[in-house]
Formats: sequence, C-alpha cells, structure tokens
Amino acid sequence: MEAPLDWSRARMLGRGSPLAASLHFAPERWQDGIVALRAVISEIAAVPDTVSEADVGRKKLAWWGDALRDRAAHPAVEALVASGAADRIAPARFDSLIGSVAEVLESPRFERQEDAWRHCLALGGPAARLEAELVDADDVDRADWSALGAFAYLVRLVRDIGVDARANRWLVPLDLQAEYQVARQDVLDGSAGRGWDGMIRAWLEEGSRQAVAARDGIPADVAWRQRHLLVAHELDLRMARLLARHPRRILERRVRTGHAGNVWTAWRAARRLRRAV
Repeated sequence: MEAPLDWSRARMLGRGSPLAASLHFAPERWQDGIVALRAVISEIAAVPDTVSEADVGRKKLAWWGDALRDRAAHPAVEALVASGAADRIAPARFDSLIGSVAEVLESPRFERQEDAWRHCLALGGPAARLEAELVDADDVDRADWSALGAFAYLVRLVRDIGVDARANRWLVPLDLQAEYQVARQDVLDGSAGRGWDGMIRAWLEEGSRQAVAARDGIPADVAWRQRHLLVAHELDLRMARLLARHPRRILERRVRTGHAGNVWTAWRAARRLRRAV
C-alpha cells in the first residue's frame, strides 16, 4: 500500500504543478505538511465537482469535518497526520473552508466583481491562512494571506472558465459581462472576440492589484518566514500574465505554465525576499 505522504506528493507535485517549483523554498520541516495540507484542501474543494445534488455534497463536506476530527482512514487525512500538520492545525480551523465550499454547491452568481472577489476570499483565504498557521501560528491573523489566497483562487477560476462553461458553470460577474459584451454562449459557440480578451485582462488586473497591495504591506521578516506563500504568489502572477497575454487559449484548453519557468520565477522571488530581510 502506498504511504500517505507518497500519495499526497504524487497527487500534488505532478509535472507542471507550481507547488513542485515553490515547495523547495518552504521551511524544510514543514514541506511534507504543506503538501499534505494542500491535498486535504484540494479534496474538500473538489466536492462540488463530484456530486450532482447539493444535499449529497453537503453530506460529503460534513464527512470531511468529521474525518479531520476523527483522523479517519483517508490518504489525505493520514498524510496530514504523518507530516505532523494535524498536530499544528486544529480540525475546527477547516470549518470556514468547508462552509464556503458548501455555498458553491448552489451554483453562485455574481452581480459585480466585488461579489466575485468576496467569493474568492471565502474559498482561497482560508487555504492561505491554514498554510501560514502551519509555518508559524503567530502570523495567521494577517489579512494579507486572505488576499493572496483569493488571488490564487481567482487565477484558477479564470483559467478554468472554458472548462466550467461547458460544464454549465458560469461565475463571471454580470458587470464584466455587460461591459465587455460577453456571455457563456460565446464560449460554447467558440465565438469570443476582443470583448473576451478585454474581460479576462480586466478581471485579472483587478485581482492582481488587490493581491499586490496586500503583499507589499507584509513586513520583510514575516515575508521571509512565510516565503513559501510569497513565492507561490509570484507563480500565480506568472500564470495571470500568461492568461492575459493569450486569453483565447482558455477557450481551447486548461493553460499551464512550464516547470522550468516556474523554477526560475520561484528562485528569483526567494532571492528578493532574502535580500529584503
């Protein structure tokens, strides 16, 4: 039987995964914990994609709450325990993430970009705070982590718009759709034009603005201590730039960044953080 930590690494560190490039710069003692934590978060966040009825999804999410408390025999939970992360993070700390994922079961719709950003904060924010808590519990209450986590979630939401549209999920805010004259049917018809390009760039630019403002407010010593989160943020910015350069690629496939470029970006980001201390 595959060891839990091997399972989590195989799941989260596949070829092209940004985590495969950023993990090296995390404190060595918590590298396994970060991978295990990401695996648990990934399993919880994936629940809406695995069910066709909201009630079934709520039951699965309730099971995750119980599984974390009881340290159930699930590879992700076992990896969290084996890495030591389960001893650092109380099961109740996952409750806000589980609650936010439960809201996704109802296929949310957003009137404005601000509504979509709050959605990203609710889903990406807890994930980033959990990771910060794993490394140093004294840093967990900084609001900056929520903004970085929200941007990471937004980038993946934008990256997967084409895939989601074909699966009858459409989370683009109505104000953006109206301003750039874009609709879900344009994705299905393959007829998205310049309006699509403008919409994608505007959405990513606004999210990037908020995340970078939060990043720039983090003291240098805290940034170095939580360098893995800051390095991962640089990789999110790299993905956002790629999506903004070629917005129509999103319609064709799930865009990925290359591993060599990710490694170079991660190394430069870590060097800047070290020099700032």
